[in-house]
Amino acid sequence: MSDSVGIRGMVTGIGIPEWSDGNEPARLDASVVSVLMHSGCRLIGKAQMDDFGISISGENPFLARLKNPISPNARLGGSSSGAAVAVAKGAATIAIGNDCCGGVLIPASYCNLFGYRPSQGMVDLRGVASLSPSFDAVGFMSRKLPILQQIAEKCWTKPAKAVRFKTIKYASTLFRELLPIQAMLEWEVVFNDSKIRFEDVPSVGKLALTQAHNIHAVILGREIDLQYGQWFDVHNPKLSDETAQFLSRIRGNSFKEFVETKKKREFFSDSIQGFFSSGEVLMIPTSPGEAPDDMFADDTFLLNQRRLYAIAEVAGLAQLTVPFLTVDGTPMGISLLAHPGEDRLLFDAAGRFFI
Repeated sequence: MSDSVGIRGMVTGIGIPEWSDGNEPARLDASVVSVLMHSGCRLIGKAQMDDFGISISGENPFLARLKNPISPNARLGGSSSGAAVAVAKGAATIAIGNDCCGGVLIPASYCNLFGYRPSQGMVDLRGVASLSPSFDAVGFMSRKLPILQQIAEKCWTKPAKAVRFKTIKYASTLFRELLPIQAMLEWEVVFNDSKIRFEDVPSVGKLALTQAHNIHAVILGREIDLQYGQWFDVHNPKLSDETAQFLSRIRGNSFKEFVETKKKREFFSDSIQGFFSSGEVLMIPTSPGEAPDDMFADDTFLLNQRRLYAIAEVAGLAQLTVPFLTVDGTPMGISLLAHPGEDRLLFDAAGRFFI
């Protein structure tokens, strides 16, 4: 599991040694860990995470440099990078972490794993290090969908809504606008050869992504300031360039802007949920193409990756990334989104059409 998840007797870290050195070990296991242990799971350890947990690189300047087990030259993705390596290598059956900023879904996608982000309130967050209360969620990853579903259902704090699966809505515009040519060609071949039944929703495009990203950045930055701002200003820890640059962009928003953006979030959530109805799932790319080169990922790719994870986080949707295709041997995940509380639909749809 990611170091952001509390284990009794161990400090719950955020990927920064200076933070861990100044905090006491957890007195209790995180709630989700207790549930899994009582269900028969065996804890084998905690894994490193990206510094501060908002990076999407898979790198931590304080710790070992990890390699993507599936495609060694590809990025690993963050923040639960170490946990993804453990599962992809077969050292662990499942792994959990905080999925804020795509912390579980991105490394799952880059490492050819199934990754699941529950809709808000479905899994108890007690004992998990918070980054942003508005977007924190326990994320799960595994190589096998049935195992992932079994684990998820054990951790739900309330029953999923009893709705019948209707169809998949295909956000075709997002695929065409975001994927590079080679990835789009590979996707079309695999997609056309599959038996996926879908209805096209061309109206979901970059505008929705931009709105989600802008809302996410303002709320995330304000909540980070409230929880960690003073500590950052006092200790000024060394961070990876990507983390430091992202923090500098999102911090410093006023309370007024924060309140106004909260209202925009409600409107955006209603708008996104209007594109697909109860019983339907929306299909989008998990990332804007295959996992990028470990030494080079251009700014456009990184921005679009952050825009993509913002959709479910801002709208409070359940999300499942599926390891459906590779581009020249490099993984690329496809995501399914469901209305809040309709999490079981994700597993129903993935089981029918993606495995």
